Amino acid sequence: MKGSVFKRCGCTHVVDGKRRQLGRSCPKLKRPDGAWNPRHGTWYFGLDVEGVGGKKNRMIRGGFTSSTEAQNAMDAVKAKAAKGIIVNDRLTVGDYLREWINGKTDVKPKTVALYTGHIDRYWEPHLGHRRLGDLRVAHVAAVFDAISERNEQVRKGRLKRTRRVRIVGASSMQRIRATLRTALSDAVREGLVSVNVASLVKLPSGKSPKPLVWTVEREERWREKVAALVAEGTSYARARDLTPAPCPVMVWRPDHLAVFLDHFADDRMYALWRFLSHRGTRRGEACGLEWHDFNKKARTATIERQRVNVDGVIIEDTPKSEAGGRVIALDEGTVDAFAAHRKRQIEERLAWGEAWVDSGKVFTQANGEPLNPEWVSDEFARLIEKCDLPPIRLHDLRHGAASLMLAGGVDIKIVQETLGHATLATTANTYTSVYPDVATAAAEATAAMVPHKPKKGA
Repeated sequence: MKGSVFKRCGCTHVVDGKRRQLGRSCPKLKRPDGAWNPRHGTWYFGLDVEGVGGKKNRMIRGGFTSSTEAQNAMDAVKAKAAKGIIVNDRLTVGDYLREWINGKTDVKPKTVALYTGHIDRYWEPHLGHRRLGDLRVAHVAAVFDAISERNEQVRKGRLKRTRRVRIVGASSMQRIRATLRTALSDAVREGLVSVNVASLVKLPSGKSPKPLVWTVEREERWREKVAALVAEGTSYARARDLTPAPCPVMVWRPDHLAVFLDHFADDRMYALWRFLSHRGTRRGEACGLEWHDFNKKARTATIERQRVNVDGVIIEDTPKSEAGGRVIALDEGTVDAFAAHRKRQIEERLAWGEAWVDSGKVFTQANGEPLNPEWVSDEFARLIEKCDLPPIRLHDLRHGAASLMLAGGVDIKIVQETLGHATLATTANTYTSVYPDVATAAAEATAAMVPHKPKKGA
């Protein structure tokens, strides 16, 4: 590691009409006898240091009062470098995160896209200019303060909610923090920083909210709030959008689902809606389903792939987890829906002729091209509004399917395997809600076990 100690000053002179610093060549730096002038200039050291990816950078530091002080400072930097610590303090947070994400080849493309989205939306705009070595807990906490302030603007209607403008919940904040924490963990390992400040930031619990059922009472209260906004002059569609649900994760009652499926029984995507709502597959898994995965005789569908959005590009990937690859049993009604859907698709294929795209997918656009998972979510939201049902997300059909299975007496282990969860705990803790009538029946069944009749009027 090459380095040197030198003395320089800030004196200037004019060369070719331009004023330039004399630097090390200033004659005042030395006395007439050749000794250093203690009253002029300061001491510096220059050192070739290694940065991220092995790149060499010239580190120059000054302001030292003596050559010994400068030499000691340079030796300290060399000692850090000898321990494997990268001492390039010019590296910014933005530069490091770009280097980090470009080298992230050990995770799924969808995860890389998630990391990239967090970097682009939050970390680069707020912290990209800061030197990595100067990053502090307060800087990271300030980013989440800014997110909370923006959330408040959205709540008050100052910012219109869209796919890109929405409230960032506690669990989302935890994921945003996790991206920076993962990156800084690698930075600590590489010797770029000594402390992972992201892990020290306090955030609200990111525990996923427990799904709530759209009970009659909850729906009535929600519709009353919608009606109040309409009475104030807000359009009905806008009032629906502005009125929050009781919980971020809501589950339809069985009669809600029946209304939806009855209303859109002739929709060209009816088989998709029935499949998602009855079997609880992820939207990407349904979009990736191919006809050879469907076995009409055995009444099964094999999940082997999913279509996911990575930086605006739809790619095909393996299921989310190892347990995601699975064979799902289908009910007779869903099998019939698939058969009708296939017949319709054959008719569309004949109508399109040579322009038909032979994707082999079960669920396609009218010309045979595979579906974009984002379109499926948008279309579902549009149909909900069209039939005026209380709002849920497309993913909430997955919660609802789990609850329907358990309410129907299906063993929770089978529910786990159907949903493709890695652990039984995920199924039990996250994807189940209790329908009021089921809870009432359970209470009555429990009471019936006790041979006791309470006194009337007691």
